[in-house]
Amino acid sequence: MEFMNVIKNRQSCRSFTGEMVTEKELGQIIQAGNSAPVGSGSYGDVQLTVIQNKELLAELEENAHKSLPGISEHPLYGLSTVIAVSCKKEDNTSVAWANASCIAENMLLAATDLGLGSIYLMAVPAAAQYSHELCRKLKLQDGFVPYVMVGVGRPQNEFEERKLTADRINIEYIR
Repeated sequence: MEFMNVIKNRQSCRSFTGEMVTEKELGQIIQAGNSAPVGSGSYGDVQLTVIQNKELLAELEENAHKSLPGISEHPLYGLSTVIAVSCKKEDNTSVAWANASCIAENMLLAATDLGLGSIYLMAVPAAAQYSHELCRKLKLQDGFVPYVMVGVGRPQNEFEERKLTADRINIEYIR
């Protein structure tokens, strides 16, 4: 897909078929995540965890639903593949957030390019950060916590056509 078409078609999907992505698709998405920039080139400060275990996905959902007021009972929307982007926990989290977001966006764009639905998840990893048991089950390295998760899968509905615009965000030019 041409890059601007990928940008145009990238949107959050909240309704998935539950069908598993192929190993080839997953490999391309992981490769896109690994191609993202990371602050100071410190790739050892980041970990990706591919979660396709139904029981663990259900446990992550239940934890988020119970821990965060207002979160729906199924904040993973029927996903069969979720990729946690975890970073070293440090006092200044700004670099970790930037790293996790760049990695996630690369994976979201790759999923769109493959015709898959995707969603950037924050509530589920935010709740999981405080569960030592879930962090252990996510096989996180010592001192790492999940910052964001990327859900990818087959969408139940086709993407809605949308136009690119340059007027949704306020822009100030200083020349």
